[in-house]
Amino acid sequence: MSDEVTADQDPSSQAEDQQTLSVQIANQIINVANNRLEEGLQPDVIAEGLRHAAANFSAFVAKHMDPASVPEGRVTDEFHRMLLYYAQVHGNDAPPTTGLHDLIGRVKDEF
Repeated sequence: MSDEVTADQDPSSQAEDQQTLSVQIANQIINVANNRLEEGLQPDVIAEGLRHAAANFSAFVAKHMDPASVPEGRVTDEFHRMLLYYAQVHGNDAPPTTGLHDLIGRVKDEF
């Protein structure tokens, strides 16, 4: 897939293709997590590893593509929206009240 939009490719189609690819990559990573779970690793350890990987790679990409996205909170805002969405998908309708959610709230309150 090219990074360039061709004359015959609708920009909204390209955005949909990127969204689809993003979900496919996420599913591949979840498959790795599920395999580690089947091997007997604790789910919280696996989740922590996934958060480390996501933070590390997101920081790397931000540094090279959008350095302001981390200090301006766009990356954490996006993560928070995804976390709330998937919490609802998995049957937890209440937003998280500790951890990252509280930290984001405290930081926003300071500004």
